[in-house]
Amino acid sequence: MKKKRAVIGIVPGFDMGGHFTPKDKVERHYARHEYSKMIALVGAIPIMLTPSTPLSYIMETCDGILLTGGDDLHPRLYGQEKHPKLGIIEPTKRFRWEQKLIKACDVFQKPILGICYGMESLNVYYGGTLHQDIDSNIPENLGHWRTEHDIKFHTDFLGMKSLDVHEINSRHHQAVDMVADGFTIAATASDGIVEAIEGHGHFGIQWHPESDATGAHIYRSFVEHCLGISESEQVY
Repeated sequence: MKKKRAVIGIVPGFDMGGHFTPKDKVERHYARHEYSKMIALVGAIPIMLTPSTPLSYIMETCDGILLTGGDDLHPRLYGQEKHPKLGIIEPTKRFRWEQKLIKACDVFQKPILGICYGMESLNVYYGGTLHQDIDSNIPENLGHWRTEHDIKFHTDFLGMKSLDVHEINSRHHQAVDMVADGFTIAATASDGIVEAIEGHGHFGIQWHPESDATGAHIYRSFVEHCLGISESEQVY
């Protein structure tokens, strides 16, 4: 019997005209090709989701959900005022839609993998907070914007083993501050920045595995998890 191919729904970034052509206020949904390419590479089927996609269809069709990267979450979503170094704000309509999507995933037990903004969105949804600007809050940080650095795992996590150290592709100026209830910290950088969390049946990653050597392991393990295949049965 042929093994089922997982279908992974991709939540794109939202743009109201600020990224592509500033004078053109046309709403767009966009995602780097790396996401769908990596999902396909590990044997799953990627499909793009939008708020126009009925939640019932998403729950019937998708085995798991990928929350992609994006801009900064509005701090009012976690009870804070804007920091002077807050970057471009992702349209809050994206987060409002993600709230509905995450709630549905919890009801139907669909795993979510949140990447960068996606991890931050998961943390905020469940009641956590963010460092609005790492350089301001942690001046002695090792550097997280468009660089590479090592992270250390503290638990087994999506194909990575506890105590493993991996070099990762980092491009974020925000990070998880207070971890939401129900999540455990799975990996950190040497400066203490939270790099991976797990909880509520979901996974969050602050770096971009689709852009480095961790990608094949992370994405394949997530896809296998969505199919209900245990870690001991996974083949790399």
